[in-house]
Amino acid sequence: MPEITGRDRVRACMKRTYADRIPIGIILGPFKAKILGCSLKDYWMDGRKLLEGTLRGYELFQQDSVDVGWDIFLEAETAGAELEFREDSVPQVKVHILAQKSALASLKLPNPDISGRFPLYLEACRAVINTLKGPSLSGTVTGPWTIATGLRGAQELIYDTMDDPLFVEELLKFTTEVTKILGSRIIETGLSLTMGEAASSCSLISPTIYQRFIKPHHQEIVRFFREKKIGLSLHVCGYIDPIMEDLMDLGIVALSLDSPSSLKRMVEISQKKIALVGNVATSLFVSGPKQEMETSVKECIRVAAPGGAYIISSGCELPYNATIERAHFFIQAAKEHGKAEKVLLEKTEELSRN
Repeated sequence: MPEITGRDRVRACMKRTYADRIPIGIILGPFKAKILGCSLKDYWMDGRKLLEGTLRGYELFQQDSVDVGWDIFLEAETAGAELEFREDSVPQVKVHILAQKSALASLKLPNPDISGRFPLYLEACRAVINTLKGPSLSGTVTGPWTIATGLRGAQELIYDTMDDPLFVEELLKFTTEVTKILGSRIIETGLSLTMGEAASSCSLISPTIYQRFIKPHHQEIVRFFREKKIGLSLHVCGYIDPIMEDLMDLGIVALSLDSPSSLKRMVEISQKKIALVGNVATSLFVSGPKQEMETSVKECIRVAAPGGAYIISSGCELPYNATIERAHFFIQAAKEHGKAEKVLLEKTEELSRN
């Protein structure tokens, strides 16, 4: 009998069933630099480090779903943002190119083959898909609101929604095209596509800002990729409970949600119409009793795994100070408690109790 691969598990999940167990993901993020023993600055500036960290991470954890993702300002950089790379932190915007709003008229859409570090990212994507044959593989493109914050500044952009909404609309039209252009090139490598929209959660903005300014552009992007026969997944950091119904309206195929958000509520709203991913707290990969990690894994599986359409994963990127030991423990716990027969038995017992 052929070995069941990570791709098989994810495929079964998307069909609302199981292979031998539910699929496991882990968003390694800057933890890949820790795995490699290099500085964050080297990791963010060297596409080979992105590739090596992705491959080494899979070698260590054998997760079913592997994402090739760098930093959230990669796309803003292609559109002209000037970044600063420090030894011990994520990239920061050095100068917001739209500090003066009038500069919007001079911005040019990026060329994926020459703009910023994006050619290095594409090279890593192609190498990953040529090397890893077992897991499900995805690339990540940053969404239009987060790109806009990289160009204008998050606080300024939020104020603009009240003071100059027409400017916000024009900026988001531009950044939506950036997402389409760069996302299309990622798809050409053979990877599936996730849109990461870190700055659009209600940890940072109001539901009204999402509904008025961001949601229409998300819907446009989903339609754009659907016309290419591509189902788009979405990851939003932080707290999204107030906009869960709006996210369901988008037409995405999967939603990755962070630990501040209610997985239970999202399961109730989604009714298995989309796949859910997450939402184990990244802090558990750094410190705390192992029992706390196991309890979180068990609860996520109990809430979301019955009926398929669920990938257990870290809620967001692992921080640099996570540990390999804790990541291994997460994988082990997910494998043990995510066995298909165990999920089905626990669901049957829960139904009988009710």
